[in-house]
Amino acid sequence: MNVVIVGAGAQGAPCAAILARHPNVERVLLGATRAASAEAIRDRIGSPKVVAARLDANDPADLARTAKATVGRLDVVIDMTPSFCSQGVMRAALALNADYVNTAACPEHLDQFIHGRPLDLDAEFRAAGRTALLACGASPGVVNVLCRKYTDDMDTVERIEIRAGFHVPAQQAPIKTWMPTWSPEQQYFDFCDPPCLFHDGQHEHMPQFHEPEEYDFGGSLGKVTLTHHAHDEQYTLPLLIGKGIRYCCYKYPFEPAVATFFATGFTHDRTVRVNGADVRAVDVLMQLLPRPVQIATLDPAVQEQLVPLVAAVRAHIRITGTAGGKAVDRTIVTGALFDQAAKALALFGTANVAVPYAAAVGAVQLTERKTKAGIVWPEELDAARYLALTGTLGLELNASVA
Repeated sequence: MNVVIVGAGAQGAPCAAILARHPNVERVLLGATRAASAEAIRDRIGSPKVVAARLDANDPADLARTAKATVGRLDVVIDMTPSFCSQGVMRAALALNADYVNTAACPEHLDQFIHGRPLDLDAEFRAAGRTALLACGASPGVVNVLCRKYTDDMDTVERIEIRAGFHVPAQQAPIKTWMPTWSPEQQYFDFCDPPCLFHDGQHEHMPQFHEPEEYDFGGSLGKVTLTHHAHDEQYTLPLLIGKGIRYCCYKYPFEPAVATFFATGFTHDRTVRVNGADVRAVDVLMQLLPRPVQIATLDPAVQEQLVPLVAAVRAHIRITGTAGGKAVDRTIVTGALFDQAAKALALFGTANVAVPYAAAVGAVQLTERKTKAGIVWPEELDAARYLALTGTLGLELNASVA
């Protein structure tokens, strides 16, 4: 298959390295707004399969023309841009007659989904006989597939509680700093958007940093302070799993520095006047933060230092309900591919590959042409096939049930 990856940062760069090793991949076109960024990653990967070009996610027509001129036939477009760019890249995929994968759905799609409205571009993908797989990363993505797997044998589902954990040095440090690990804009907005909670059988947006708790993940990770977080899982899982579910939440590590920025006024809509010019406060903040591409291009010695931090990431998925007339209370514990950090570094040259690896697996599954056309979510995939495919690109997905 031939693949175009839009975005050559901390997610797109590892995705290109992963797919370059796949025997069924003939060509990987890696694109970024700055051609030099994509070219630097291409040279680092060092595979003749990988080519680079300037691709603008905000110009679908030009993106499609450039991709077709560079590679020719394209089978799948993997979108590694922030979610607010996704509909433009989806239009480019339609123009290329290709399937599409992203790792986080845009706000418009999530809002349309929970309100039962037609999803933008769904009809176009169905008419083209192509599939757009949304939110297929580690979480959302792998976590959703695991929820499908471990609820399929249940008669009723009462609650799904997802808790993601990783080391947050700022929770203990006297000086609070924040180092974004991927798109700072997208990551900051996820923290500062009102989190959606599904409770009493309906969706409701809650205050930012809602219901803090200290949760013990055990092992080397231990206790982490979590709060509700704007994520895709609690939008889609209740409506697609069904079975009478009444509650679904997603909790994520609390970042003290981000909370301080938000409380100070670095919000989406605040504009301040500086030396006679109107400036969005959040734009100033984004200029001060390190860019995530640095993580993808660090030298091996620095990557080695990241391995234990990445490998400690865990997700705990608690599912309660009934099966065969008996109460069921399951907790699925998984590293969601993050625990494979050392192996990922050896194979792909970078430790943090869980999100792009999961997207690459989704892309491979779509090219088997057994997934329905139109917009789909990870929990609508053939879960057994997706989980089997995770072992074919070099890493292993580990999950246990307590």
